[in-house]
Amino acid sequence: MKRLALMTRRGFAAGPAQELEGVRLRRDRQALKTAGAGLIAQVLGYGARLAVIPLSLKLLGTERYGLWLAVGSLIAWGGIADFGFSPGLVNVVAGASGHADREAMRRHISTAFVVYTVLAAILALAVLAVSQWPGLPALIGVRNPDLAKETRLLVAVCGLVFAGTMLTRVIPTACTALQEGYLGVWSYLVGSLVSLVLLVPLVRGGGSLLSYALVISVPPLAAEAALGVYLFGWRHPDLRPELRSCDRGSLRALWGFGGPLALYQTANLTVLYSANILIANRLGPAAVPQYSVPYAMFAILTATAWLIVSPYLPAYAEASARGDWHWIRRRGIAAVAVTAALLGGGGALLVLIGPAAIRLWAGGEIKPATGLLAALACFCLLKAVSNANGVLLTGLGLVKLLAGLYLTVAALYGAAAWFLLPRMGIIAVPLAGAVAHLLDAGISLPYALRHIRSSDQRRIAAACSTAPIKPARPTLNA
Repeated sequence: MKRLALMTRRGFAAGPAQELEGVRLRRDRQALKTAGAGLIAQVLGYGARLAVIPLSLKLLGTERYGLWLAVGSLIAWGGIADFGFSPGLVNVVAGASGHADREAMRRHISTAFVVYTVLAAILALAVLAVSQWPGLPALIGVRNPDLAKETRLLVAVCGLVFAGTMLTRVIPTACTALQEGYLGVWSYLVGSLVSLVLLVPLVRGGGSLLSYALVISVPPLAAEAALGVYLFGWRHPDLRPELRSCDRGSLRALWGFGGPLALYQTANLTVLYSANILIANRLGPAAVPQYSVPYAMFAILTATAWLIVSPYLPAYAEASARGDWHWIRRRGIAAVAVTAALLGGGGALLVLIGPAAIRLWAGGEIKPATGLLAALACFCLLKAVSNANGVLLTGLGLVKLLAGLYLTVAALYGAAAWFLLPRMGIIAVPLAGAVAHLLDAGISLPYALRHIRSSDQRRIAAACSTAPIKPARPTLNA
């Protein structure tokens, strides 16, 4: 292990061939384990969602369900308060794992836990203030005075629950950093299934928008807290967060990734959650389900691709710390290829069967045009490729490039959608997203591959410079 650590610090590939191959096999095994668990959980989770959407429409009606979606998108903007610490924590903990430094891993986790506690308190106060803002109902297109009152209460309750998830965020993030992300997947699935079970009697007995919000949002938060007890109380007690383990060095390391990644997350939230708000503002809340319900079908494919590629983030970071550039290159290209195949084939199928399937699924309330579905297929394909490239760039530590690219994507997407919505209708949203992500896809992967190639060349040059030079054997001239 001393030899392995010394070679890692010098930038060489990790140790003897057998040991390096064992490390590579473990990376792939853990990533596949997380991806497999995620895919199983997604099948069950989206099965539950297929039941939740018609139940929600039956309980709330189209307008209130559209309000719920718009408020959910608004609250999701609170994710900006993460400031990029989640992916930053994955990088620094995975890097410390590559050096087998458990003490450094504990310091990083402890520091992140304190940071998230402070951020959760600030976010809770901010949400309460926003819920009292006079312009809040108009922001999401609510003009009915009775519905405006419900809007304020819904924002306050959902915002406080979201602040609670900020407090527990270190738990699934630590699982991901330890290449055990499947634990977070199972936790979220359990919470989602509990929500579904509680929703059925609520629909039968009749419930308010507030009771619906509590049933949907509280069980996943409770499941995440229970995962924390298991993770730090039994599975990895040596990594349990404690106040005395926090230090400024860990905070600087986290912020070194967190600063640029905060910009990336802000841009990503713009792409993910501004659509419902833009549609509600420009066309009214009743138009939101006309986009969000068809999008939900394509989001299944995007989420599936994400479950396949995201477990490689800590693996990329750990391999980068070891200088295993050949493995990173092969996995990065494979991730993009699998993503493109999945979204290309699956998207084409949804375009064909989507109109009939969605009408049946939504009870005839939603009737999407084929053109909208085709635009959604292109948008989600390019978004998924962009996600795969983003995982690779983050694992390599190229977070400044990632932030710059995605800020450009978000600005182009938001401006184009805002301008085109009144003129083209809801199809403007996926068209704007497709064009914006095409720009990202054409830049991010080529840049990452050039970085990998140059890093590997530097590693080889460093190895050659430290190798002893043998004197040349004298030769006789003919």
